[in-house]
Amino acid sequence: MDCTVKQDLFSSSQGIEVSSHIKRKKFSTIVLYDEDGQSIGKLQLSLSGIYLTGCVGCRTPLAFKRARNRDGLTTWAASLKDGLLQIKIKGEVLYEKELKGECAAVYGRAKSFAFSDMSCENTFSYVPSEMEAGKKGHI
Repeated sequence: MDCTVKQDLFSSSQGIEVSSHIKRKKFSTIVLYDEDGQSIGKLQLSLSGIYLTGCVGCRTPLAFKRARNRDGLTTWAASLKDGLLQIKIKGEVLYEKELKGECAAVYGRAKSFAFSDMSCENTFSYVPSEMEAGKKGHI
């Protein structure tokens, strides 16, 4: 788990803040892991859709498309606090979905994350009070 970041996403008020290019066909992907380091699913975001493995699959809201930076990196945040999936830009909630039943149980176990299929230009905000980087340091 060298390249993961430990964070209790179910209780985190910060969530994961990412700066990435938001494109139509290319997803920004965050892989979520449980306390044992087992992958429990992926959060994928693009201009065409928002997906949380096994639980959420929808078109990206128009408000999100309008709020993104068309010419470069967009800083956005994803949160799973108390089972509520939220996607924000500049603090404004642009997508929200309450996870219920099995989905709340599975993603309530999310204790770390890593990035997948994202370029080296992409960054994330490291919050020492909520996070612990893997052995290889910041991703």
